[in-house]
Amino acid sequence: MPASAPPALRDLKSLTDEQVSELFEDRIMERGIKYFEQGRILRPFVYRDSIMAECQGTLPENYYIRVDLRGGNMVASCTCPYALGYCKHIAAVLYGWLKKPGMFKDLGQSEDLLKKMDKGPLVETIIDMIKYDPDVVYVINLRLLPRPELPGFVEREMKNIFSEEFVDYLNVREIVKKLDIFREYASDIYQEGDIGTAMVVLRPVIEAIIDNYTNLDDTDGLMRNFFAAVMDLYGDIIPNYRMEGERRRFMNQALEWYMLAEWGLERVLRNFIRKETERLKEQKFMVNSVELRLADYKKSFITMGPKYSEEYEYVEERLERLEGLRADIKGHI
Repeated sequence: MPASAPPALRDLKSLTDEQVSELFEDRIMERGIKYFEQGRILRPFVYRDSIMAECQGTLPENYYIRVDLRGGNMVASCTCPYALGYCKHIAAVLYGWLKKPGMFKDLGQSEDLLKKMDKGPLVETIIDMIKYDPDVVYVINLRLLPRPELPGFVEREMKNIFSEEFVDYLNVREIVKKLDIFREYASDIYQEGDIGTAMVVLRPVIEAIIDNYTNLDDTDGLMRNFFAAVMDLYGDIIPNYRMEGERRRFMNQALEWYMLAEWGLERVLRNFIRKETERLKEQKFMVNSVELRLADYKKSFITMGPKYSEEYEYVEERLERLEGLRADIKGHI
């Protein structure tokens, strides 16, 4: 599960045993240490201010863990379904980073080698990577496409990724893996300072998940947790817009998504809106936005069909959503 951690760090090398232990309940930390000692950490990498690894869990598939340092704060995520904070897989990776940093292959060294390669060998290397993992094509296209062409490309790829009418829980993991390439690219260009392009990449991902979530068997919560990580990034980007109107536009967009989301994603969005509204100090604005939508839904009762019809129940549920969100926001004014 994605989460934010309090330690302020200069770099990942300055992370201490004490700081890591403070992030976890004792039982979670103990399980993480056990996982590390059992050799469950696979493919560990470090690149600049990020560490990445896979961890063998209880399911046949591995979980993907990423730890980033953003502005002195550490942010970690895992694709496992644990929903109560940092999980044992993150604990295992961080413990491994503390006790055996040499096991993490430094991608910066590979970057230096690639920069020195001639075009021919470089192309051959890329083709070999694609043969090993076809999803590398997404990475290449995102990196090489001119940025004005990104909106159309991302929209098309979202349709391709969600082309199946129904996806069982085993294949949800593959979809999350593909989507994470787009999230990671959005994160990279955001950190480069191009917040506009980051949003261009990120918003179609959010909308595709909301539109298609009811067609997925997300029993173990992988997609829901990934969605929370995507919304965390969306929230990181918003404050960087200087104009108040732009920040409010993005928050109103989150409110629209909240009204569309189903099957638990609405809870992720409700938490997001409450948290980001408080961070941006926009409680009064968001209460007004919620109340405008409440008024619109109440007006729709005038022309609605019989009580207890599907239409009536839909509107009634949306009213409850809005009232609950309004109460959340007012509780933090």
